[in-house]
Formats: sequence, structure tokens, C-alpha cells
Amino acid sequence: MKKPIAPEFSRPRNPSVVIKTETLRAEQPQLDKMQTSSFRNSYKHNLCLDMLQQGYHKSFSELFALIKQQEEDRQRAGPESLMWSMTMLKEEYEKLDMLKIHLTRAEDAYRKGLYDEVYKSRYELAKFFQMTSDKWLADHFFHTCLQTSSEVKEDGGRMHAESFCNVALAQEENGDCHEAAANYEAYYRLTSNNSTWTKEDGLNFHTDACINLCRINTILGQNAQTEDPQVALNFLIKANEMAKESLELRMEGEAAYRLGLAYDRTGDHQTALLHLNNYLETCKQIEDSDGLGKAFDAIAKAYASQGEVQEAIEYLKQYVEVAERSGQETAYSQACHNLGSMFNSLGRYEEATEYFSKAYNLSRTLSDFQAINTNRVQFGIAMAHKTLRGFGDHVVLGSRQAVERVVEWKCSRTEEFDKPFPEPVVEEPKVVEEDPVPYVLPDEDTQETQEPEQAEDGVRGETTLTTTENMTETTDS
Repeated sequence: MKKPIAPEFSRPRNPSVVIKTETLRAEQPQLDKMQTSSFRNSYKHNLCLDMLQQGYHKSFSELFALIKQQEEDRQRAGPESLMWSMTMLKEEYEKLDMLKIHLTRAEDAYRKGLYDEVYKSRYELAKFFQMTSDKWLADHFFHTCLQTSSEVKEDGGRMHAESFCNVALAQEENGDCHEAAANYEAYYRLTSNNSTWTKEDGLNFHTDACINLCRINTILGQNAQTEDPQVALNFLIKANEMAKESLELRMEGEAAYRLGLAYDRTGDHQTALLHLNNYLETCKQIEDSDGLGKAFDAIAKAYASQGEVQEAIEYLKQYVEVAERSGQETAYSQACHNLGSMFNSLGRYEEATEYFSKAYNLSRTLSDFQAINTNRVQFGIAMAHKTLRGFGDHVVLGSRQAVERVVEWKCSRTEEFDKPFPEPVVEEPKVVEEDPVPYVLPDEDTQETQEPEQAEDGVRGETTLTTTENMTETTDS
């Protein structure tokens, strides 16, 4: 029977190991309670404790609220959301350190009444989180910048204006266009009398406000187009005014173009032509080939809506020329298609087929399958209209040549209806030369036979003459 093995702790230990262990334990520093807890607690927990110990209670409250807000948003989104698998703020040590540095700096400046420093610290945080794509954090600090900037009095309202712009940009990105427009308006009002304020890229604040107002009003106008055309028109009028005030030629031209299209949709074609011609002149000044083509096309449609077809055709031809000259194959194809449609509606099928053919070949070159299908169908319709006219004329004519040509077309589908009929060839009558009858000497029997016949012919002649004379005498009497 084997002896039971003694437990390890009851075995005698190696003296050298014991000495070594005691030496290492003696070399380690003694840890107090706080040091021990730093190893046991999370990074976020220790950072919050440090902020509280230094007396930055507001910074701690804001950081804790942000972490809690993200947790609540994550729970609200649910396990199947993208947010469920993303790294949370409490586990991103670099961002926590950045928050601690700037929040405590801002709180310290706030206690001293240095509101411009508070603004700068919060603005730094907003830009940092904008670069790290943490939009929710960037938006939060842009809003707090706006609140802080109202306390800054030394710069004449420059920071306040900049804050309105930043908040409006954030709201525009979130889709809150009406709120963004209201903040852009505030930005515009603050910059109207301060032409010396410039941004980091050298752009004047007032010009920037006009550009932003033009863009946001354009978006609002396009969104309201289907629901209320008149409201949409009012927004586009405002956008056009801001574009003019910005002194940006390209923006002014594009705003006039959009406004002209809006007037054309409402049926005010004269006002539409006024703004579209302004856009055309602007494009000529800045040498914008794309814009010239768009202007010619829009003006042609406005004239066509008024029934001035010849003017519309002239502008469409200029559109074709500009697109061809500038090498814009897509615009060239569209211009040929539009001009072909115009000619087809007027019954000018020869010209319609010519331009539809160009549009079809260009769309094939560009491998634009939608345009290929559209132009192919339109080209076929124009060809059918062209052929139908000639076919009908031949059927009505009903001559032999016409019928033969129709039958030939039915067999070979070779369209020759526009060719004139050949003139009929008049053949001169042929003179048939008779062969001379050879003279044959009469025989004696033949001569004897002919003599009685001649005698009989003589008697008949005398009888006829006598009868004629008798009838003459009777008539005289």
C-alpha cells in the first residue's frame, strides 16, 4: 500500500528560494490605499477621481454626463445597431486625456472671468473631435462655444458670429436646415457692419455669411418645390439676393439659373428668360462652357413653352455648337437629342433623324445604356415618321411605278420614297423594210387567164360609169 503524498505547503521549502522571495519582497515599495486602488479601478474611474481631487467639479460633471449620454444612446439603439459594436468613450484613453486637459483649463479660465480663454479651450475640443469623426462630441462643444461667446465683450462680437456659423454648419450636416438658416441669419447680421473680420483662409466673414445663406436657402427651396412652389420661389429669390451680395460671379450665375427654372415652372416665362439670360451673360464672362450649354438649353425650353419655336431651335443649335466645340460628349449627346425632339414635334423628320442619329452614336460611345435605349427609340420613331410620309404619298399616287416601289420597300426595306420617278422612255417606231418581190415572167397560160379578167374589169368599170351618169341626170331633173 502506497503512502499518501503530503500537501505542498507541508513540504520543506528550499532555503535559497525562501531567501530570494524575501529579498524581492523587501525591494518592492510599499503601496498605500490610493495606489492600490489605481491598479484595481478603470482608467476612466481614476481620471474622474483625479479631477475631483483637484477641485474641477464642473469638468467632472460634464465628462460624466457625456459618458452617460453615450451609454444611453447605445442602449436605445439596441444590440443590432452599429453603435453596439463601436468603442465607447470611456475606453478611449487619448480622448479622455484630451477632455480632461481642456475641460479643466476652461473651468480654470471661467473662475478667473477669462471667457475668451474658455471659448478657445472648448473650440479646441470641438475641432479635435471633428477631426476624429466624433460628430456628436464636436456638436456638443460647438454649442457650448456659442453659449460662452455671448459673454465675450472684448472682440466686438467676432467670436459670437463665428459660433453662430459653426453651430449652423453642424445643424446643416444633421439635416436641420430651418434651424441652420436661422443661425446663418444671425451670423449675417453680426457681420454686416464688420468688413474687417476674416477667417483663417482669408475669406471675409460677411462674404462667407452670404455664401452660406445662398446655399441653405437653395436647399430649402429645392425641398419645398413639390409641396409649395411659391414658398420654394421665395427661398430661391433670397438665395439669388445673397449670391449678388457675395460678389461671387459663379455663385450669382448659378443662383440666377435656379431662379429662372423656378419661374419657368410656375408659368412666368418672361421673368424666367430674364434670369436665364443673366446666367448666360455670367457664363460668358467667366468662360464656363458647361454653364453656356445649360443656359442655351434652358432658354430654348422657355421659348418653346411660349410657342416661339424658331427661337427655341436657334438656342438649341447654339447648345449643340458649344457642346461640340468644348468636347463635352455627354452634353453634346443631350443637345442633339433635344434638338431632334424639337424637329420631330414640328414634322421636320429629315433633321430629326439626323440629330437623333448623332445622339444615338454618341451615347453608344459613352456606354450610357439609358441614353442608348432612349435615343434608339426616338431615332426609330423619327425614321418611321419620315418613311410614313413617303409611303402615304406613293399609296395615294397609285401609279404603277409607285406601287412597284412600295412592293420593293416591303421586300427589302430599302427606303427610296424621296427619289423622283424615272421619266418614261419613248421608243421611236421601227420602219420595217419589205423584201422586194422578184419579177417572174408570165407564162402563156397565165397571160391568157389575165386577159379575160381584165376584160371583165373593163365591163364592170363601164357599168359603174353608166350607173353614175344616170344618177346624175335624175338629180338634175
